[in-house]
Amino acid sequence: MVRNICREKKGEDGVAKVVIIGAGAMGSALTVPLAKNGNEVILWGTELDEGIITALRDGKPHPKHKHPLPSCIKTYYAHQLQEAMEHAEIVIMAITSDALGMIFKRVISYLHEGMIVISVSKGLEYGASGDTIILPHMLEELLPNLLKDKIPMIGVGGPCKAIEVMWESSTSVTYACKNIEFAQKVKNLIMTDRYNVEITEDMVGTEICAAMKNAYAVGLGLAEGFKSRAGFLHNNTKSALFTFAVAELAILVKALGGSLASVVGLPGVGDLEVTGEAGRNRTLGEIIGAGMKAKDAIKKMEEEDITVEGYSAIRYGYELQKQLVLKGKLSLTELPLLQGLYRILYEDAPAYETVMELVQQCTGKYSWDI
Repeated sequence: MVRNICREKKGEDGVAKVVIIGAGAMGSALTVPLAKNGNEVILWGTELDEGIITALRDGKPHPKHKHPLPSCIKTYYAHQLQEAMEHAEIVIMAITSDALGMIFKRVISYLHEGMIVISVSKGLEYGASGDTIILPHMLEELLPNLLKDKIPMIGVGGPCKAIEVMWESSTSVTYACKNIEFAQKVKNLIMTDRYNVEITEDMVGTEICAAMKNAYAVGLGLAEGFKSRAGFLHNNTKSALFTFAVAELAILVKALGGSLASVVGLPGVGDLEVTGEAGRNRTLGEIIGAGMKAKDAIKKMEEEDITVEGYSAIRYGYELQKQLVLKGKLSLTELPLLQGLYRILYEDAPAYETVMELVQQCTGKYSWDI
């Protein structure tokens, strides 16, 4: 089953050969707006994606989305990376954050000046110095010296469920790049009447929100899980946690030199809202909120082959705070919600009692003159 949404190229302006690295949820979804704009779209799968690539080559719907992909895209197996990357102009890294660096190292051999790399992965990583850094900066560090400052990196944030991109539900996202001209070029290639793109130079704010909203969404899920424990809804609790999460996103972004516009815009408030409604991060919190110990909930989801990026984001965020404290940019008391989530997820603190204390502690805590 295929979708006949592909548009023919209208000359060479405004189209490009785009290689998507990773055939999972978001990578596959982005084939839709790209194909609609007449780009040459290549979908390359890792060794873990072989079943997906086989299904697509057999004309079947995407196994995860249960939905067909555009008929014009070309698919490649893991061992065909060189062939897939031939004449590539844009590379989209659509790999889970924990494997992003490993896969990018394989892609580097095929990069050259003039190409653009986009990361739709959401998370944080350790840099060469041992500090916690945003993913585009990690990718920049991995580039060989000959390519440093020669390959623009673009980060993506905002409320964007992959399946809804594939359904062509109206979506708005943020593309961030230090050089706004490259973000504008990519916007022209991918924006459609259903996939809307705003651009910004605020890479730090966009990426911190993209990563840490996953962490705070676990907290929102806790409140959903409390219904099973207490027998009644905790929407008041969830809304309070949402508000406190926005405040702490603002504190982190400001400490790192990012813009508060990203926090109150699509990458922050927008993405946090949709992530708190549904998804793996909310599910993890909901399971723990219902009474399961954090370590058992993580084990359960790992056994089901479900990667929960919010779990690692809580640890990275906790370590980032300590890093900022040492640099004199934060105090230890400024992010109580993040610290509480760390205690629940990594120290087996009781979820219900801890959250009740956090709501009391956080109320009136934050200055909205951030």
